Amino acid sequence: MSRTTKGAADAERPGDDTLSRVELQLALLLRRAERTGAVRAGHTPALERSGYLLLLVLGTEGPLGINALAERQGLDASTVTRQVVSLEKAGFARRGRDPQDGRAVRVEATAAGRRQLEYERVRRAALYDQVLADWSPVERATLASLLERLNQDLDAFRREPEGR
Repeated sequence: MSRTTKGAADAERPGDDTLSRVELQLALLLRRAERTGAVRAGHTPALERSGYLLLLVLGTEGPLGINALAERQGLDASTVTRQVVSLEKAGFARRGRDPQDGRAVRVEATAAGRRQLEYERVRRAALYDQVLADWSPVERATLASLLERLNQDLDAFRREPEGR
């Protein structure tokens, strides 16, 4: 492809290079964020990311059924069930019968789970306070806003029917 043809092709796909950078940087971010937390703590955290996010929902919304948890996490109910079992084994959650419908299962955080969630929230905030130490308050707020927007757009995209 000639330089002129390549330039014309690039003009037809503005941002392709930018989108490649976004994809790569997100992949690196996800890997590094997980590893940084574990390395800095000197061990693998007692509460993995999936359990942390489930406990965060339970801590915010109170006891919920498996399907409600799955919906809020954008996951399959079987995946959430496995995560809940892991939280139960750690003593961070318990399953019981829903008082409104005795056939349904309801999941709630235990006192130990709430304590571990708070510990993890403080630990993670302190970690990012160190990582972002050289960032201004405006840069930190901009990062938070853009990440919130990205997560909202990813959720909206996931809910759209395929082919759109």
